Amino acid sequence: MFQIKDERLQILIIASVLITMGLIFVFSAGSIQALRLEKNELYFFNKQLLAVFIGLGLMYGAYSIPLKTWRRFVPALYFLTLILLISVFFFPKLNGSHRWILLPGFSLQPSELAKFTCILYLAHYLDKKEGRLNDFTTGFLPASIMLGIIGALILSEPDYGTTLLIICVSFTLFLIGGAHMRHIIGVIGFIAPIITAGLLMGYRRGRIMSFLDPWEDRYGTGYQLVQSLTAVGSGGIFGKGVGNSSQKLYFLPEAHTDFIYAIIAEETGLVGSLAVLVIVTVFFIISVKVALKHKELFYKLLTFGLAFSLFVQALLHISVVTGLLPTKGIGLPLVSYGGSNMMISLLMVGVLLRSAEEAGS
Repeated sequence: MFQIKDERLQILIIASVLITMGLIFVFSAGSIQALRLEKNELYFFNKQLLAVFIGLGLMYGAYSIPLKTWRRFVPALYFLTLILLISVFFFPKLNGSHRWILLPGFSLQPSELAKFTCILYLAHYLDKKEGRLNDFTTGFLPASIMLGIIGALILSEPDYGTTLLIICVSFTLFLIGGAHMRHIIGVIGFIAPIITAGLLMGYRRGRIMSFLDPWEDRYGTGYQLVQSLTAVGSGGIFGKGVGNSSQKLYFLPEAHTDFIYAIIAEETGLVGSLAVLVIVTVFFIISVKVALKHKELFYKLLTFGLAFSLFVQALLHISVVTGLLPTKGIGLPLVSYGGSNMMISLLMVGVLLRSAEEAGS
């Protein structure tokens, strides 16, 4: 039986709260966007609800799989992810990027699966190489190359937000898994100029400059950030009330996806926006407690990696919305509109639930 002290129930309750909150605000912001596109006002809500149901099926499936069984899937999942990431370049660009596999009736974003694949692969690899990671050639380098291939493909789409997330999570797992700090710093030193050069090219340079002073070009490159900050600031302490956002009325682009936290802040105020931050932090803390209960390194790293990925993604989203980071497309896990993000996030939650069950047994 589930008890309130059971981490499985705690994880499930928090995930349910975030999903419910997401559906409410996807409807609130998405209905306006749908009308703008001459769709039914429930267009985005219905698609998100379908993604939730599929994601719940994936969550239950992941919960039913013993953690050790996932190790058998590592090679197949890695190569499947690789094929899907290459496949996106054979489809037309959408919003200037090759991020989606476009099929009749739905689209798939392989970079979302890549987050799960990288964590699973690295947890498996670091456990297998435990105690031998100090050797750069046979320990650290092979995994760096395998992850680097996936990262390079995602960066080429381009998707800097997901690339940054994977780099952050991967290096953290390397550090926890016993990799030498000088090896990690060496790889960061190698890839940093490449990413920096990419960020300073084309429209991304404009985003960097507008991040430093968004009001200098408030109707151009700084428009999204200015509108986002306006939404956050106008919410006050208690907000304007759910459904009463002004910024979703065609002022704030992507209000139901990359900037949904701004709508939450505007409609529920400081109280609601802080509540979201507390909820995702508590979710992470509970998951870390689960990870620490495990004795085997693979279980620890897999559990921590999944929880850390969801947590860091939430922090990146909130940081972009509040102007702490340059504008980039990254959703709030379990909240923002996006089928691939929702389904993979719920898959991760299912693995965390399984981890909590095995840690308590």
